Order: sequence, then C-alpha cells, then structure tokens
Amino acid sequence: MTILALCALSFPGIRIFTFEWMNNHLHVTLAGDRAEIDSFFKILKDILGRYLKNKGRTVSLNSWSYGLRAVNDLRDMRSVIAYNNRNGFLINESETPFTYPWGANRFFFNRYAFAEHERSTERLRIRDVWKEFHTRAFDKFSGLVMLDGYVSPLECCHVSEAEGLFRNAHQYFHSVSRDMDAQRRISKEIGDRITYTDNEMYSAVAELCRTTYSVTAPALLPKEAKVEVARKMHFDYNASEKQIARILRVDPGLVPSLLARK
Repeated sequence: MTILALCALSFPGIRIFTFEWMNNHLHVTLAGDRAEIDSFFKILKDILGRYLKNKGRTVSLNSWSYGLRAVNDLRDMRSVIAYNNRNGFLINESETPFTYPWGANRFFFNRYAFAEHERSTERLRIRDVWKEFHTRAFDKFSGLVMLDGYVSPLECCHVSEAEGLFRNAHQYFHSVSRDMDAQRRISKEIGDRITYTDNEMYSAVAELCRTTYSVTAPALLPKEAKVEVARKMHFDYNASEKQIARILRVDPGLVPSLLARK
C-alpha cells in the first residue's frame, strides 16, 4: 500500500482515482500521459521487488506485466471504478466492497473513513522508508498520513473527484452491487477470471431457470438444460468450473465434459 502511494506521488502528472491490491495482481483506475504511466509501473515493479527481497520473499517479478484499457465515456468510467472497487470482495468472503482493506474502495461515499484519515496522528518516517526500500528517492514524502501501518490511500488517490463522477451515493451503490452486465463486460475485456460471487451468480442463474426452463432452482434443471446453463455460465458469465459445480449441484469432475459438449 505504501509502495503504490510513494510511486504514484512521484508522478504528479498521474491522477489515481482508485486502486485495489489482490494477492497476485493489482487494479488501478488512473489518468495521465502514457509515458508517465509506463514509468510509474516500472518504478512500482522495481520498488516492490526490493521490498520483497528485503523481506526474504523469493518471488520472481520476471513475468510482471500490465495492460491498459481506455475509458470510453462517463458511463464507462463509473463502471470501471465500480469494477475496481469490487475486486477484492469477489475473492474474500469475509469482506464487502466497502470493507476490503487493500485499496481505496472503503473511502468511497464513506465519511467515517475520511474522518479516520483526518484524525490519524501516525506519519510516514523517512528512516522507515530507507529501511524498507533502500532508496532516497522518496525523502520528500516524509510526514504522509498513515493508517493501520501504511500510507493512507487518500494521500495519493483523488477519491472525492471520483465520487463526483457519480450522480450520488445511490448510483455508486447500484454500480457496485447491481450492475452485473457492466461488470461482466469489463471482466471479458480485460480477461479477469472472476466476475460474480456465488450469491450473485446463483441469483442470475435462478432467474434464468425461472424464465427459460420454468423451474424454481438450478438443481432442478433437467440434464440437457444443465449442459446449456453450464455453458452459458462459463462463456457468458465467466463462471469457474468449481462455481458451476456448486451452483448446479453436479460432480466437479463432470463439468469439463459439460462445457465441451456442443
């Protein structure tokens, strides 16, 4: 969290609206010149590598890569921000899009999180930066507000500006909790593997069962219908094989054969 903040602040021409770290990837919604963005990700990789090495973590960043997806218009920007802020919640059953701690998501339309930032008396100490990252490149950022042991996302993220892109808090809540079509579209475009939680997927499949197959639950689908629904879940809704098995109540070992059928 601190590494991303320090690297972002090193490029004042870049505006970060939100971000979210997962255990093996990162999502950032940002604006800026392409050359600066390239430099930002380059230094992020370098400092992250130093940090992991300093911690004795034998992690290779040789395969580190990133892709950029252009934002098309205001509606798309809203969907991208919501997609970003949902990402950690999708893979962690103990969190919501408003509580996941490793990003700026929890600050959106949350005056209590903003107040926590304002009340914090913890500050970034340069000697800690030297110790952790072995560089003097960030000396000028001494005194940044810290929360829970890392630089507060509000020090590097334009959250208030991002909030202003939504009509109000209700629209934002709808985007992160109900606009599944937008989430599915973005997931396909960027190649993400997880789009919906089991509860969200079950609701979508249950509605399909009622309207198309006249049954009240996925488990009640006849065999051929399960094949059709399994393929739709996988190819249209980006469901994993394990997710398909759980929701359709089929043997996980049978799912690959269901997906292979024409």
